[in-house]
Amino acid sequence: MISRSPFGDVFEYELDETQEQQRLATFVQPNRRTIVVQGLGFVGTAMAAAVANTLDARGNPLYNVIGIDLANEANYWKIARVNNGLSPVVSADTSLDAAYTNACTQGNLTATSSTEAYKYADIVVVDIHLDIRKKEYGNPANYDFTYDGYQRAIQSVAENIREGTLVIIETTVPPGTTEKVLKPMMEEIWAQRGLDTAKLYLAHSYERVMPGKDYLSSITDFYRVYSGVNEASKAKAREFLESFINTKDFPLTELHSTTASEMSKVLENSFRAANIAFMQEWTEFAQTAGVNLFEVIQAIRVRPTHRNIMAPGLGVGGYCLTKDSLLADWSYTNLFGSPEHLNVSLNAIRINDTMPEYTFDLIKTALAGIGGGVKGSHITILGVSYLNDVADTRYSPTEVLYDKCAAEGAVMQLHDTLVSYWVEKDVPVETSLEAIGKLRHDVIILAVRHSEYVRLTAAEILRVFKGVRVVVDTMNIVSDATAQELTSNGVRVVGVGKGHWE
Repeated sequence: MISRSPFGDVFEYELDETQEQQRLATFVQPNRRTIVVQGLGFVGTAMAAAVANTLDARGNPLYNVIGIDLANEANYWKIARVNNGLSPVVSADTSLDAAYTNACTQGNLTATSSTEAYKYADIVVVDIHLDIRKKEYGNPANYDFTYDGYQRAIQSVAENIREGTLVIIETTVPPGTTEKVLKPMMEEIWAQRGLDTAKLYLAHSYERVMPGKDYLSSITDFYRVYSGVNEASKAKAREFLESFINTKDFPLTELHSTTASEMSKVLENSFRAANIAFMQEWTEFAQTAGVNLFEVIQAIRVRPTHRNIMAPGLGVGGYCLTKDSLLADWSYTNLFGSPEHLNVSLNAIRINDTMPEYTFDLIKTALAGIGGGVKGSHITILGVSYLNDVADTRYSPTEVLYDKCAAEGAVMQLHDTLVSYWVEKDVPVETSLEAIGKLRHDVIILAVRHSEYVRLTAAEILRVFKGVRVVVDTMNIVSDATAQELTSNGVRVVGVGKGHWE
């Protein structure tokens, strides 16, 4: 069978379980502990690299590290890339690639699909997704959630690990999951295996990974929150976290329970999502009043208590802010039996879901102002990822904008600095500005604050996108001076939060 990666790699796979078990037995060095990272996504990739590059006092690798993922068409390429000394994540952080190359040279990092790996584990770090699906944008109260797939993955851990193994849940989960769902399930499996459940150690510790230029260091050089189901689990978790995190500069925070640790993660992200949603109505107010909202925000930020006020933008994307409040809401009503909902948090998600529609309305108004319409217009979107200088397209707000424009008959053209193929839309993306510049452009939309776009001058925009009629700035990329120069050359310029341009 064939597994294709976003890097363009093609890997054939047909695994022999017996041979794979023999390979793992040879890989595991008995003079160091073995860490198994379950899930080689954005978090697992960074965790595996960080732990594999942790050294002991004599400068030798401290751990054997085994990454584990599914051997199927969608995921096998991750295993193959790791075993070739390559990162399974596209990143602007060159240190991540270097870490994988180094671990491959050291010989202490490998990847597999075999659950045999859990039998060698001293510590298992769980980094697989627990998805909650909104059935429709703008209606956050209508969602689907189940533990089924997640429980099966944890079950495979419980069925294979030894007594004394520490299991750390890094997945973002509904508060109460570790204590109320995973612990009873794992204890039941251990009882059936005849193992001592008192020697099952279970903890929760959430990461704050940011897959940009500081991707790897966001694991090793940033604050951590953790807890365990008992004091022994807390102690074991602390000892492990201290081994690869710079706790001198970024001390650990221990909470009283795993539920508190789980709540900390979803509350943290819900607060940020609500902060962003709060700004949307002020963005619309500023547009109506002809005010530069970015200038207003900058004036407010000089006050120390208000430095974290958010700025206008296209919308909210990524894996966390778009759904973590839903996990909390599900927990509140299902694990803790509340008749209430987290209404403010849910409303924030509703607003954030529909934020791209505001940019779409700006486009329609701008085109109408020059006697045109969306239908038949050649619209070029610059940026399909959800965040500047990363290649992550999950839940990107660009997707909503793309769908709105395409639905009204626009000819869509895509560019991104780091993304050559948009998985969610199943379409190729141009990575060269010069190449996409050869096309016709009625509208260009600056949708992501990639460094390449920030450096664009008015002269370069006019040269690359010849004949462009409308420029839409959704991320405060275009300065007033650049906007004036474009306007003087007959280009209509509009921006989110840029009411003064009107």
